[in-house]
Formats: sequence, structure tokens, C-alpha cells
Amino acid sequence: TLNKVAMAHPLAVTPCNMDMEGLINDSNRSIATLAITTLLKTGSESGVERLMKQITSFMSEIADDFKIVVVDAIRAMCLKFPQKHRLLMTFLSNVLREEGGFAYKKAIVDTLLSIIARVAEAKEA
Repeated sequence: TLNKVAMAHPLAVTPCNMDMEGLINDSNRSIATLAITTLLKTGSESGVERLMKQITSFMSEIADDFKIVVVDAIRAMCLKFPQKHRLLMTFLSNVLREEGGFAYKKAIVDTLLSIIARVAEAKEA
């Protein structure tokens, strides 16, 4: 899938990002989740805020399994763009307060701890 290609070769997928943004609102939540995770892995630093705004409403519409995939992609994005750690950590702490199962909550906490461990500025946030 395009998502797997994005993990191995993100620059090869970047030209598809505009098309992927249109898929975020797809009624098929699996397709929308793959679009979001691909964008998180291949997106540019300048598009992080816009993408996070789109994801905020989307998270309440998907199952925990998909949420975990999104959280993992957010971790990768934060490590790719460490200067965006504050925005991404705020998003994660907000979704931590919402409904969700143990595995989803654990993924969020693990991601927050990973960011704190790997992004020096995050330790002070």
C-alpha cells in the first residue's frame, strides 16, 4: 500500500499529498486513516498545524485500532519535526482525556514518553 511505501520512502510519496488530503474525509474510515497516517509520515513542517486540525475531529469517528495507528504516526512526525513537539504533545494530551480503551491510552502515554525522551525541548514543556 501507499502507506507502506511512505514508511520506507517518504519522499517518493510526497507528490501524492494533495490527493491524500482529499481522502481524509472519505466515508470509509480505513481509507481516511491510511490517508492521515501517510500524510503524517510524508507531510511538510508547514502543514503540521493544518493536518492536526483535520485529525482532531476525525479521531472521535474511528475505532481504537485506527487511533493507535494515528498516534504512532504522530510519534514519527514529532521525531521528524521536533520543533513541533508542543503542538503534537498538546494534541496527544487532549485525546488522552477522551474516550478510549487501555491499548489506545497506553499508546498515547508511550508516545508522550518517547517524545520527552528523544526531544530535548519537550522535557521542559
